[in-house]
Amino acid sequence: MKTNFLKMGFPIAVVVFAIAGAFANNVSSSNLSSTIDVNGRLPISCQETNVKCSTVPNPQMCTSSGQQLYRLNAEGTDCPDALFKKI
Repeated sequence: MKTNFLKMGFPIAVVVFAIAGAFANNVSSSNLSSTIDVNGRLPISCQETNVKCSTVPNPQMCTSSGQQLYRLNAEGTDCPDALFKKI
């Protein structure tokens, strides 16, 4: 009787721990992007500013001295992506 319980109980326990581990380690990509600070860059020269901006879209654009700020592309050659004010 005790052997039958162990044969059935062990696989069930493994599945329960696997499911619990999957939920405990579930990280959303949208949550990650909201926690990253990005230094804004001026539109024409792509010169970096001290202003921290966010890539998460919202109604308020990230600005410095009245100029909208942008994000540097992966190649480091252009600033095509608009940034948003951190809220």
